Amino acid sequence: MQKIIIIGVAAAALLAGPASAQALQVSYPGDASMDCAAIAAEGSRMDQTVADANAQVAKANGSAHGAGLASTVAVEGLLRTGMLGRVPGAGMFANNMANMAKQRAAQVQAQASETIQTATTRKAMLAGLYSGKGCDVAPPAPPPAAMADPAATPAPTGL
Repeated sequence: MQKIIIIGVAAAALLAGPASAQALQVSYPGDASMDCAAIAAEGSRMDQTVADANAQVAKANGSAHGAGLASTVAVEGLLRTGMLGRVPGAGMFANNMANMAKQRAAQVQAQASETIQTATTRKAMLAGLYSGKGCDVAPPAPPPAAMADPAATPAPTGL
């Protein structure tokens, strides 16, 4: 019975994770109709997506490192108190939990890598769209003011 509960909890922990409402794609049907401001905003959103993915990887790696450290401390404590020999499977349980955290970190890293790749490709596509629409062209400079006739301008009064 305990094994079933442990396996159920482990499976739930592995399957649980950040779920996005819509998978990120390189292009969407409405991309061509976006104006310059919308393209720039979407590019900024891609930068934020990459930053979020990197944060998820860092968090998962930190959790895996913490679980490995906790497992080491638990096994060492059980060994020093003599409980490791009296409680069969205690060390194995601690090591399995640490290994599950490492596997989860690897899954998060793989998923984040895919997200980063897609976001980077989308940003490059948006840059091409931005350039193709002429958004990166500076507006024309206003024509220089015509030189007024010097005789028509009043002389400085010297005040």
